[in-house]
Amino acid sequence: MDPFLLDLAADEMRTIKCAPYPARWLDFHQHYPLVWNFIPFAEANHAQVPDQAGIYCFFVGLPPSSLPPVGYPLYVGKTERTLRQRFIEYISEEDHDTGRVRVRKFLKVFQGELHFAAAAFQGTHDEIMTLETAAMEALMPVYSDLGFKAETRAKRSAWQ
Repeated sequence: MDPFLLDLAADEMRTIKCAPYPARWLDFHQHYPLVWNFIPFAEANHAQVPDQAGIYCFFVGLPPSSLPPVGYPLYVGKTERTLRQRFIEYISEEDHDTGRVRVRKFLKVFQGELHFAAAAFQGTHDEIMTLETAAMEALMPVYSDLGFKAETRAKRSAWQ
């Protein structure tokens, strides 16, 4: 087993606390009708990631199959560089000792099961920040810890 994972409690590694808010999903969709690309998170897939600025979400779940689609948002982010550059940075961060612990955790725990959802978005710095906050408020990703509105942060701390 990876030495990084040895420090994590085995029974909590795959636990995901989910707070679904369908009304927030609908509100987000009405304000931001984005087109998402879903790419399995693996270095070999970097060329499939849009070469534009935008927003992204790591999620673990089932693609359409004989079971209904199921997915859990783990982390939401934005980039004003390109989504492809950000994807490659996450590939590097997975095994880098100075990488963010929360990010390294989900990258390793769900290795081989992660998807990188990416949506191109052109806008000002403030517009992309607003988009990221709106996506986080809608999806409530368990590994994201910054960028929520103050009211949401207080509520999340009660269940995390």
